[in-house]
Amino acid sequence: MRGTAFHASGNSTASADGKQEIWSDPEQGLRLRYSGSEMSGDMYCNDGTTYTSATLLAAMLKQRGQRIDVPEELSDVYVSSETGQGCDAYYAIHESASPVPEKDKSIGGKQTEAFEVASGSTQDTYYIAKDVNHLLRLESSRDGRTSVTTYDSFGEKLSISMPAAEKVMTMDRFREEVTGS
Repeated sequence: MRGTAFHASGNSTASADGKQEIWSDPEQGLRLRYSGSEMSGDMYCNDGTTYTSATLLAAMLKQRGQRIDVPEELSDVYVSSETGQGCDAYYAIHESASPVPEKDKSIGGKQTEAFEVASGSTQDTYYIAKDVNHLLRLESSRDGRTSVTTYDSFGEKLSISMPAAEKVMTMDRFREEVTGS
């Protein structure tokens, strides 16, 4: 899937009512929109750099026990961070995934092969179309929360624009702005 554009949507294990939508194009990058009562915002990725909306970043940090209040003047800012990896990290099938033939099934009229990764209370089952080797569905479970993400629109033209340079700040600068130090 690294070489083709696609769209994906579904619910998320990040919060009880979370929904996510992903657009990816190898030439333009990736956009992820997350919405839910506990957090919402956009994240972009291009050439190993991730741009996370300040409000989404603050909500993610809050889930990890760090409370950050985003001032109004930063509510439309994106925080950049170098990932050291490609954008495919947000949708790649984990290398330790193993075939699970008993879960193979038809999705949207296409026969799939199931692959699974499980560790503790985390489990991901990937359903890959046999004929074109595209991920069609991901079923995940994390600490009792489940999600289903459906992938579609392979090869269709997308329009993904990274945040404007004047709306981007580094993580260090963001920390300075929100902590005053």
